[in-house]
Amino acid sequence: MANIAKWSFRDGNRIARTVGRFLRDRTTYSTDEFIHAAEKAAQRYPDEWIVFYALGDKYMEKGEYARALQACKRCVELRPNDIRSPYALATSYNVLVRADWAEFEAEIADALREAISPVGDPLDPNISDAELQEMGMVVETAATQAMRWFERALELKPDASSRAQIKEDLSALYKRFPHLRH
Repeated sequence: MANIAKWSFRDGNRIARTVGRFLRDRTTYSTDEFIHAAEKAAQRYPDEWIVFYALGDKYMEKGEYARALQACKRCVELRPNDIRSPYALATSYNVLVRADWAEFEAEIADALREAISPVGDPLDPNISDAELQEMGMVVETAATQAMRWFERALELKPDASSRAQIKEDLSALYKRFPHLRH
């Protein structure tokens, strides 16, 4: 997920105390090892926002979009007024939307790929399509939800850099789905 708000020392400390205790080696671990540790931490600390945020990020990195979406929904439940929560959820829905973008403007697909690729997301439209089907969701539903949650993030008065990123994300969705804009 894009850097919408800076991590604090407290966030890092909480990850170390929750997820870190389930890692064999806190300095070197794979994405799968981190996910396994974070899943254990989520069971032990079901109200620890940072665990679900990290899980959402790592699931997305692996292309497990349905699981990322569930983790990000939990973030919103735990911290609805932390801008990172609605932004993470919006991004999870937005990644699912790209299943439909292969037939749309290449520049929008490229912009989405560029925005998300720093986290290593494989950006495979086939995976997105399969995940949508698994959740019983269509692209337009995911797009509507992405717009809703990006708009919610804007309501939380983000800093200038974050605001610009959110507006860029929304602009791409509005361009692709003008009929869904309200």
